[in-house]
Amino acid sequence: MNKKYSGFTLVEMLIVMGIIIILTVVGITAGRFAINRANDVAHRNAVDQVYTSLQAYYTDEREYPINGIGISNCVGTICSLKELVGDQDDTGLLVPYIDANSFDGGTTASYFYGVGGDGGNQAVLICVTLRGPSEDNYDHPDGAVYCAGNGIGAVDPAIQFENGNSGPIPIAEMTYKDYNGNPAWAVFQSGGSEWDNGWK
Repeated sequence: MNKKYSGFTLVEMLIVMGIIIILTVVGITAGRFAINRANDVAHRNAVDQVYTSLQAYYTDEREYPINGIGISNCVGTICSLKELVGDQDDTGLLVPYIDANSFDGGTTASYFYGVGGDGGNQAVLICVTLRGPSEDNYDHPDGAVYCAGNGIGAVDPAIQFENGNSGPIPIAEMTYKDYNGNPAWAVFQSGGSEWDNGWK
């Protein structure tokens, strides 16, 4: 008596493996997109949180923090975001308005604080690189910078940032694709306050 065995043929196995590979690639791509999107949201929220605290500071002081104008403990002329927010080791200048211990800057990024406009301290911008620290973001094909504040487009005088660069920032979110030839993109090519699960 002959028994007939049934099973998958080589062609059927290759088709199943091909489908599994395609589904894996789609899943990995979707996962990376979701992770980047979540990181972008965390960075934007951190910038918005600092801007809100600066608005509260401005309500009390009628100016944004600049070293030498009511403040004398910043390292440079323009305070760094690290000095403004602070951390567990150092009390930031904005601590009455922001909780430094609950501040979450997301994944690795560079944050920038800048002031300008009328009187040199009436317009403010807080910006963050969305694809890693400033040097990596500057040359990244998907590089982007997000800014919040009332200094978008300020030209007289332009916004002066903590890294020593200055210039008018035309829009709230710039991408490498659209702005890599614009002088505003070069403002964020280096420096800033680097965040990597805490200030560095």
